[in-house]
Amino acid sequence: MQNRASPASTVGRAVDLLRLIASSPSQHLRLIDLARRADMEKSTAHRLLQRLVSERMLVRIPGQRGYRLGPLIYELGLCALPENNLRETCHPHLRRLAEQTGDMAFLVVRSGFETVCLDRIAGNFPIQTLTSGVGDRHPLGVGVGGLAILAAMSDEEIDIALHAIADKLARYPNFSAASLRESIRQTRQIGYALDDGVAAAGVSAIGMDIRQPGGMAAAAVFVTTISQRMDPPRRALLGKYLSACVKHVQADMSRGAAGPLSRYCADPPQSR
Repeated sequence: MQNRASPASTVGRAVDLLRLIASSPSQHLRLIDLARRADMEKSTAHRLLQRLVSERMLVRIPGQRGYRLGPLIYELGLCALPENNLRETCHPHLRRLAEQTGDMAFLVVRSGFETVCLDRIAGNFPIQTLTSGVGDRHPLGVGVGGLAILAAMSDEEIDIALHAIADKLARYPNFSAASLRESIRQTRQIGYALDDGVAAAGVSAIGMDIRQPGGMAAAAVFVTTISQRMDPPRRALLGKYLSACVKHVQADMSRGAAGPLSRYCADPPQSR
């Protein structure tokens, strides 16, 4: 049996702490919060956090008690991106989507049982709904991007994903495994993911998954707007714009403009 204090175990625990901090909406989790959520002794968490700070992977903001991701994470991320990456491939199509709709357009990618926002572009409508920022992470299904990806997975994969995010959903009072299953059913029925003010009051969103060659859904694009602008006729129009955006992205991917989306995904689902 592997020693919990082995180098491999230490690396795994450090990565767990980084994931927790990245997944926190405020990215200001305190030592006591991190130790509890990572299920480790406070002294162990403190030792790992101090080392991560010394390596510039985390930073402490003067006058604040929490931790945030540090500059080395950003620097390493830039080095990890392939020459032709998903964000670059999607960006012109996402910009076109924002221009067509006038609303805020987003690109998210699957990372394990979470989604990460890779890009967002504002439209020209006077009121823009900033529901997510680049780098923000949420459990699969929280937000229409993650919901679109989740709905495209097999029923067996959905069961695994919902079990994996059960603890995290406790931090999102408007979401549960039961509500996500109902949202998945509706998404499959109408052909796109829809949120009418659940994730954020007064904000509606509509999204569709992006599939890599082979059929795996590992990314999604979506549009958010004030709920007054999401009446049925406009919802249908937005659905057409989203569908065209997805088709263009997938066509570019098929021509080799972007590498496999699985490069961006930890523990990706199997193709249906």
